[in-house]
Amino acid sequence: MPMRSLATAILLLTIAAPTAAAQGGLSAGHFGAGFGVSIPTGALANTHSAGFNLSWNASYQAVDQPMGIRGELFYQRFGAKAGATGVKASQAFAGVVDGEYHFQGFAFHPYLIGGLGLYHVTDAGTHPGFNGGVGIRIPLVGMTAYFEARLHKVLTDTRSYVSVPISFGLSF
Repeated sequence: MPMRSLATAILLLTIAAPTAAAQGGLSAGHFGAGFGVSIPTGALANTHSAGFNLSWNASYQAVDQPMGIRGELFYQRFGAKAGATGVKASQAFAGVVDGEYHFQGFAFHPYLIGGLGLYHVTDAGTHPGFNGGVGIRIPLVGMTAYFEARLHKVLTDTRSYVSVPISFGLSF
């Protein structure tokens, strides 16, 4: 149920962004999608190999301000390591709200990102978690490419669930 609420909030922000931009309240909103490799760390790395991640996001930033906000739906999957007995693939689906701080005055646009969310992890259920990392945006004609590396930590009741997704994406 909380994932539906987050998806609804992202959709409503998406619909409201053009109106707010026309009124001068926000710069144009951006939609993006990304993919990349996810590296398990800690206890997760003992039983699972590197996997992949997918993400969909909507972000907004006030005019002439370095701070922005991003809502994101995030998925990652790790396969069991060869020889790990009784271990299945592990996956997580998350709804995350992040703050972004964009450094100004550069041809490419570096940024810091971090936030909180709800993560549904295979065999662990739904738990809160947080993430943080760095990224860089590269302006292209009609779109922006981005590269980022983050650390995701899910506050599970059992073993540690920590990963480092490294992603490439495009936003429009």
